[in-house]
Amino acid sequence: MISKQHDYTHPNKFVRVSTPARLHLGFLDLNGDSGRKFGSIGLAINSFHTTISVQKTSLSQIISDCANAQMIKKTEALLAKFYQTLGSNIKKSAQNVTVTIEHLIPDHSGFGSGTQLALAIGTALCRLHNIDATTAEIAQQLGRGKRSGIGIATFELGGFIVDGGNKPNHGTPPPLLAHHQLPNDWRMVIIMDPEYKGVHGQQEKEAFTTLPKFPLANSQAICHLCLMQLLPALVEKDLGQFGDAVTKIQGLIGDHFAPAQGGRYTSDNVARVLEQSLILGHTGIAQSSWGPTGVVFVDSEIAATALVNDLTTYAQSALQADNKLTFSIAQADKQGAIIETTCE
Repeated sequence: MISKQHDYTHPNKFVRVSTPARLHLGFLDLNGDSGRKFGSIGLAINSFHTTISVQKTSLSQIISDCANAQMIKKTEALLAKFYQTLGSNIKKSAQNVTVTIEHLIPDHSGFGSGTQLALAIGTALCRLHNIDATTAEIAQQLGRGKRSGIGIATFELGGFIVDGGNKPNHGTPPPLLAHHQLPNDWRMVIIMDPEYKGVHGQQEKEAFTTLPKFPLANSQAICHLCLMQLLPALVEKDLGQFGDAVTKIQGLIGDHFAPAQGGRYTSDNVARVLEQSLILGHTGIAQSSWGPTGVVFVDSEIAATALVNDLTTYAQSALQADNKLTFSIAQADKQGAIIETTCE
C-alpha cells in the first residue's frame, strides 16, 4: 500500500535519479489466450540515460538544456499527475519544486524513454516528499507498465528481464519472472535512424486493437524459444543459441506488426543493415520495440568494433547517399536506476 504521509521534507533536500535505457525484444502472448496478455523480453543498456533532479523552491519550474518543448510538456503533465495521485496529500505550497532535466533517452526510438522519465520523476518526488511507494506503485499511478514490465524491472534491477504479462482487468504492472545478467564480454551494436520515429501514442493504441489476432502457435513458439533456448543459452553464455532465439522471436513479432510499422522493421535502411549482419554470419538480430532502432548482439568489444566498421562501410556504399544511420556499441546495464539524496 502507498503510505499517505504529511510532508516533513528537509528544506534543502536534493534528489537526483539517473535511469538507463532499455531494449524490448518481443512479447510472449499478444492475445492472452492463456490468461495473461503480453509478457515481455528485454534488457537495460548503458548507452543512454535519463537523469533528472528535484528540489523544493518557492516557484515551480523545469530547467533543461536538452529537453524540447514537447518533453517539457510531458514533464509538466507527470508533475501534475504525481500531485493528483501519489502526492495528493502534499499541501499546495509544498508542491513548488524545480525539476532539472540533465539527460534524456532518445524518444520514440525503442529505448523506453517515456517509462524511464515517468519513473525517474515519480521516484525523485517520492524521495523528496518522504512518500513510501514501490516502483510498481509509481508506475501504476503515473500510467506506465500497462503492457510491458521491462522498463519497470530494468529501472529497479538492470540486467536481462522476462516478465509475465498482465492479468485481464487487473491494472497492476506485470510480475517479474526471470532476471539475469548478460556476460561481461557481450556487446550490442546499436543502429539508429534519425529519419524515423517508432509507432507511439494513438497510432500505437490503434495498432494493438486493429491488427489481426496473433496466432496461438506463434505465441507457443515464442514461449518455447524463450524458456528452452533463450534463457538457458544466457545462463550458459552461449551467444550463438541466444542470438538464434532472439532472431526467431523477432521474426515472428516483426512480421505480425509489419502492417502497422511498414515491414518487419520500421526503417528500410536499418532493415538492410540488419540483413547485412545476417549475411556476415551474426545472430541476435533485433528491432527494439517499435524501432526504428536495430540491434545486433556480439560476443566482445573487438567483434562489435569490427561489425560497426563493416556496417558503416556497407551503409556508405549500398544505401541511399543521404542515409543518416548512426552506429554505436552498448553494454548491458547491471544496476538499474541510481538514486542520490542529499540535504545541503
